[in-house]
Amino acid sequence: MNAWSVPGYREVRELGAGGAGRVVLATYSTTGAYVAIKYLHDRLRGDPRFLMGFRQEARIMVELNDPAIVRLYEYVETRDGAAIVMELVDGVPLRRILSEHGATSPEAALVVLKGSLTGLSLAHASGIVHRDYKPENVLVQADGASKLSDFGIATPSTEPGMPAGTPPYMAPEQWDDGAVSPATDVYAATCVFFECLTGRKPYRADHIARLRHLHKTAPIPAEEVPSAVRGLVSRGLAKNPADRPPTAGTFLGELEDAAVASYGPDWEQRGRRRLAELATLLALAFPLAKPAEPVEVATSVARTVLTGRLRSFVPRFALGGAVLSAVVVAALIAANRQTPVADDSPIVPPVHAEDAGPSAEPSATTSSSPSPSPSRSPSRSPSPTGTGASPGDPPAGAPSGSTSASPTGQPSSPGATPPGTPKPVRPEVTRLGITGFDGQSATVHVRAANDKKVTLTVRFLEGTGPDDLKPLPPQVIPLAGATSYDTGVQQAFPTPECDTTVYRRVEAGTSPAAPGGTQTDSVRVTGAPCPPPPVDSVKISDWDGTEVDADISTGGPGPVRVTVQFGRNGEVVDTVTRTLHGRTAYSFSASADLGPADCRRKVTEYTAVITTEPGAANGAQRASIRKVCVQESGPPTRGEPGLPA
Repeated sequence: MNAWSVPGYREVRELGAGGAGRVVLATYSTTGAYVAIKYLHDRLRGDPRFLMGFRQEARIMVELNDPAIVRLYEYVETRDGAAIVMELVDGVPLRRILSEHGATSPEAALVVLKGSLTGLSLAHASGIVHRDYKPENVLVQADGASKLSDFGIATPSTEPGMPAGTPPYMAPEQWDDGAVSPATDVYAATCVFFECLTGRKPYRADHIARLRHLHKTAPIPAEEVPSAVRGLVSRGLAKNPADRPPTAGTFLGELEDAAVASYGPDWEQRGRRRLAELATLLALAFPLAKPAEPVEVATSVARTVLTGRLRSFVPRFALGGAVLSAVVVAALIAANRQTPVADDSPIVPPVHAEDAGPSAEPSATTSSSPSPSPSRSPSRSPSPTGTGASPGDPPAGAPSGSTSASPTGQPSSPGATPPGTPKPVRPEVTRLGITGFDGQSATVHVRAANDKKVTLTVRFLEGTGPDDLKPLPPQVIPLAGATSYDTGVQQAFPTPECDTTVYRRVEAGTSPAAPGGTQTDSVRVTGAPCPPPPVDSVKISDWDGTEVDADISTGGPGPVRVTVQFGRNGEVVDTVTRTLHGRTAYSFSASADLGPADCRRKVTEYTAVITTEPGAANGAQRASIRKVCVQESGPPTRGEPGLPA
């Protein structure tokens, strides 16, 4: 058993261990719902760069809700340890299937690849790269469906100078400087696809240096796979990331086309059946195959797992002292073979909050559950006498709607407070402030006079100008059990397009209201500079010896540097340089005074040469025109135009 465990959960048994840490089966103490908890290895906890990146990505991962991805419920980090609370998948890792059975059928391999690409594409759209895709991170269930886990947890290498990752599945660019992109995940997914098809990794070597050389230089072993999928393997294992599908979503479309063309429209059903057969043969290795120890909760809950639908999804990051906790109001997914006890019952993980103060120790308290919807009756707490009535209910046996008698024997009015009853303590907010906002995440500080329930409402807004902001749905966060809260909230905004600026604002208010009311903070966010696009063509439409006109088409809105060299009789007389950006088609003009024709020559040649950076697909463009000297006594002579070179 770990020396430190996540508050609010009860560990049942260890499920496995690896380079990133150990995984245990656990139950949520309040409901008995099963979860998996991964305790991160000390090597990861001791890497500040890893922790900073993972905290940021965890804020986004809690928002991702897709059947192809293992849900992240909570990330808890204290000075004693760090752990991820996630959905329990009752299945086996793909690695176990490959180790036991070897190659799968082509259709089953395509099903694995499709499931992984579906999950990766959702993550890529949110700006997250997996970094360490491998068979150990693909979990296959008894119905043949698969889920992708462990985003952002690339195990650091023990070899000096080696980037984090798993060498047999690392893309060529990842070996050099650890560079990762969606195309890196596409490469790793194709390596696993190859292994499902053949039972072997695409490149095999006894030494890391040799393996690195093979990934970077060896031919793609496409001839080892069925001809129907060789195109997918060749595309996915391209050495240059620019030659691979740029995202998992793009590759997913190519997979669908190839699978239907080669194996028919029902390829996926056959593949799922085969994958289900292989997984079911290993059913005794499923996490829930071994009966769990009794859970010390109500009898009905101990036998089953609660499942519920969220009325509103409220990710929450509560920070206090040394504690950083990502608390997610999420519905735990019931495993196969288990039935829900109560539909629409939200399961709320505990809030890790504490009183502020220089000597305060980290502590975990439990937040109130979200208020039930108007169509459902609120649950009642047991009374001190154990009758099941709440303090405000009539005495046992009293008819509904009856009134109670006062000590004088006179009936009291409905709702009257009996003499001697303590006055209820009402919540009171004494301070509200936004202590940080980076355009994606905000930290809201709330101080209360007591530990009663306070409702925090946060809304994010975004627009093209400070006065043109569109609001997003509010996030409603119940706070209770402490008098000081530093709550992290985030909104997964899309990354601004290159060279564009957007404005974002966060608004925070409480109920009951804080002095000063709603607080706001705003930032301006600018997208990264647009990369130089390819220049498709440059075409000179006119040149009269003074001004040149040209049409330029590019493959993107990024900056293109255009240079025009004006010449006279083979010598450069003037140079004009401009930078074009923001569109993909331009009508370009530039001019220079090259002087009159030289009367000492029969003709004078004027030239304009246009080059671009990046270079145009049709190269530099040249136009020339010839002029003769104009004698004062004679009529003007027209120039002799030359065709563009």
